[in-house]
Amino acid sequence: MQSSFPAIFGFAAALLCTGVLPAGAQGLFPAYDDAFSARIASPADNGTLAQFVTVAVNAGQYDQAISSIEQYLIKYPRDARARLAASRLYYHVGSYELARRQVQYGMEVGGLTASEQQEAVRLLARIERALRGVTWELALTGGVFSAFTDFEPGGAQDDDSFVSPYGRAEGFVRWDLGTPSADALVLSGSLTATQRFFTPDLSVPGGKETFIHGNAAITWDKGLPNSGIDSLRLLLSAFTVTDRFDSDIQETGIGVSGRFLVRPTVETTLFAGGGYIDLSASQGIFADSRVFYEAGGSYRFRNGQALGLRFVGSNDFASGSEIGRSYTGEVRYGGLLMNVPDLFAWSHQVAFSAGHSDAPDLSVGIGTSIKSDFWRIASESDFQLTESQKISVDLAYRETNFDIASRDRKSFEMLMSYTLTLN
Repeated sequence: MQSSFPAIFGFAAALLCTGVLPAGAQGLFPAYDDAFSARIASPADNGTLAQFVTVAVNAGQYDQAISSIEQYLIKYPRDARARLAASRLYYHVGSYELARRQVQYGMEVGGLTASEQQEAVRLLARIERALRGVTWELALTGGVFSAFTDFEPGGAQDDDSFVSPYGRAEGFVRWDLGTPSADALVLSGSLTATQRFFTPDLSVPGGKETFIHGNAAITWDKGLPNSGIDSLRLLLSAFTVTDRFDSDIQETGIGVSGRFLVRPTVETTLFAGGGYIDLSASQGIFADSRVFYEAGGSYRFRNGQALGLRFVGSNDFASGSEIGRSYTGEVRYGGLLMNVPDLFAWSHQVAFSAGHSDAPDLSVGIGTSIKSDFWRIASESDFQLTESQKISVDLAYRETNFDIASRDRKSFEMLMSYTLTLN
């Protein structure tokens, strides 16, 4: 394992670099600018219009896409495919009446293929639900997770690797409350299961275990007065969460949280929040409660790329006394890299994070703590095949350094998955 680790890391680093080099240096043209240029060069070409709309949606540039398709429909009002594309755009920005009008007119005009007709019927059903104040989504993911861990020589654990099935289900139901500020109630949840090689920072080295993470929440999404800015919202949640690490260690809690979400402009998002979790129902851990906090933001550039920053931290308590703390900072950059019409749209992000943990050693007792520092770099690629299907390839390399040097470790992880989204 040790001899192959540099090669693995080199391979990962090469892939990670695709997310940080300028697009020209990679031979990957900025897909948004290229599609826009083609649209300007051939304003009457239905194909270049469809490609531009697809790229603009993936880049989050809805305003540009809507403007272009409206100009096109003035000249070609009976183009059913363009009407369908316009309906999809209006649905994405929440203009449901306009979305319904466009898709209904496109279906009346005719000229859609059998698959496009089916898509139009499904889209119309989603629009009708949204007009009644209910939207929902369910994403089902399946794939393969693999991990390679290199422990510092002299420790209690030998190097190890494994390959495991991976499954995840997540979804939400959103009820629009019909207020001028677009308030809503959101019921959401997720369940993830895979095998992990667990040597938790809180305990002595272990073995391969089935890891399960689940959460459920009900959230009040409240709009606040936002004079002079794009949006200001308050999200208040009650939630439950569970993490099963092995048969002896399971962290389970219920809690409350709040988050302010501010969009000074369409391109900029800022957030800050925090919460409390009661962990008294957990098994095999010392903490009975936790306070957590977060802050960050993102900025979307014109070419569909986005830069994000996030800081999270938590403090653990037992009988009112602090027994542990941790914090992590992350920077993330990426967006749409390439669009191949009728095949896929490739989005990529690279993320770098680093943090610190100081927590009780479960193998010894509450009076003994383990301090560790870590850094992690990750490459995340999504290949959007259709509106409801995508393939993802995620790579991550992590180093964790402990006060006790013999516990230091390096790990490389890979997740390949397929996701089907229903709504």
